[in-house]
Amino acid sequence: MPVRKASSLTITLILPFVMLIALLTGVLGVLWYWTGSKTVSMLSKQLMVEMAERISQAVDRHIFSSGSIIEASFPAGLQAPDRIEDDMVALRTRLWAATSLTQHQGDYVFYGNRHGQGIGLLRSKETQAELRIKLHAQDVRSIYLLTGIQAEPIFLSKESNLFDPRSRPWYRLAQGVAGHIWTPVYIDFNAKDLVMTRARQVFGRDGQPSGVVATDVSLKELRLFVDGLHLSEGAQAFILEPNGDLIAGTGMDNIRENGEQPPSRVNAARAGNPMLKVVYRQLLNEFSQSNEVARTALIFDAEDHAIEVAYRRVTDEAGLNWLAVVAVPHQQMLAGIRAHVVLVVALGLLALGIALALGLRIFGGLAKDMRSLTYAVRRVGQGEIDVPIGVERNDEIGELANNVHHMRHRLFTDALTGAANRSALNHILETLTRPGSGKPAVFAILFIDLNQFKPLNDRWGHENGDLALIEVVQRLKEVLRSNDVLIRLGGDEFVAVLQGIHSDDQLKVVKAKVLEVLAPALQTLKGLPEGELVHLGAAIGQAIFPKDGADPQSLLKHADLDMYRNKQHNGDGR
Repeated sequence: MPVRKASSLTITLILPFVMLIALLTGVLGVLWYWTGSKTVSMLSKQLMVEMAERISQAVDRHIFSSGSIIEASFPAGLQAPDRIEDDMVALRTRLWAATSLTQHQGDYVFYGNRHGQGIGLLRSKETQAELRIKLHAQDVRSIYLLTGIQAEPIFLSKESNLFDPRSRPWYRLAQGVAGHIWTPVYIDFNAKDLVMTRARQVFGRDGQPSGVVATDVSLKELRLFVDGLHLSEGAQAFILEPNGDLIAGTGMDNIRENGEQPPSRVNAARAGNPMLKVVYRQLLNEFSQSNEVARTALIFDAEDHAIEVAYRRVTDEAGLNWLAVVAVPHQQMLAGIRAHVVLVVALGLLALGIALALGLRIFGGLAKDMRSLTYAVRRVGQGEIDVPIGVERNDEIGELANNVHHMRHRLFTDALTGAANRSALNHILETLTRPGSGKPAVFAILFIDLNQFKPLNDRWGHENGDLALIEVVQRLKEVLRSNDVLIRLGGDEFVAVLQGIHSDDQLKVVKAKVLEVLAPALQTLKGLPEGELVHLGAAIGQAIFPKDGADPQSLLKHADLDMYRNKQHNGDGR
């Protein structure tokens, strides 16, 4: 009996203490979840910045070739003939070569001079183009078919309307401008899509302006890229001009149909999209004030609802001035965290009846996992794309960690091949080239461009093209080391980051292995006739840090140029 009383007294004295500790454990758990909300907010901002950078890179990649087309048509310093017929064959040859750079159907380059003469070449197929010529200002243009760079033009027809290049916006805007210049974006009424023209003045043998060379750039692919971005629920991405006109937007048309009236541009100030209006109004000054580094901001709509935005100003030497924006309602961003907080409060109340040891154990595990998750997110933000999350749970924290892992995987992995993607490459190179107090990084990169890939796609289909890319990645991984990283830039272009490589002799060995492993016929293609073999080769360029470049852009440019030199030297095709 005395023992039973002592036991009851002990329980009576300890129970309030256990309940108090359990309550404190629940409260501290809530605080840890609030810390988790900050972690998720930080990660969300990081992902939004990455998305804004991806849009900017897509713009750069989409318009980069336009400058090359103009320079291939009229290299800097090349003097134009006074009249087109004085140098017709050479001019026609350069226009053909210029439209061969990207191998895109629809590439169009044209030249008009001060006499009202004009010549243009529209690439319709790999071995076919349409040549448009007028040799007298009062004449309409004649249209010819070209079936090769040296082929004789075959007359097709004459246009019905008079075309004077001197009256066109691209010709007038280029007058008096030292370099390249963009025309305003306009609607191509035939294609029902946005187009802009890049132009540059050309000088004659007398040193005076002789004419203007220009090329059209369709913005259709850019619109499709932005519309196809995988964003979280409620998020939207835009590309805007300073006057509010929309270049591209997720789930939005950039051209408004007006019944029987001509189509018009969609403008942010007059659009029916509330988020687009708020974003444009709040970020209007950034078209002239922001630098070209992605940043984030918290803005508010007319009803005082918070919107988290990441934006990057996109400019170039020809006068491009756009803003790439990713926007997410702040309430939507933290909706999952609020649900988690409610759940933890309920669990905290339930924990009042749980033993002290179990409560402390739960709290200890939660604290450890939150620290691991916070540490992993911070390391991802510093450029370490493969840092382990280190959280193995079956609750909301485990789900959150799993979502972080999957978001990171989608952000840094090429969906087709499983190789790393361009965002991963940017992170890796920024990390390796970032100045620090430790020993400088030693690494090199290989820029690998597959040969004969386009003929494979054209003959055997895009499904076999995808299978070929997957097989190429598997082969390349066989010869790369575990600490090397293989990145697919897009299409048939790859970059390998090789840590610890610091000499041309070492790179020579790696390049030989790469060429050797790519030499055998492909094994995974489907539907090939018996005995048919398909081979892919590669042109490889290299760059060593810091000898060939002290920053990511310089290294990639050096390796890209080296690859093109090797491709041209070896006579490789695509």
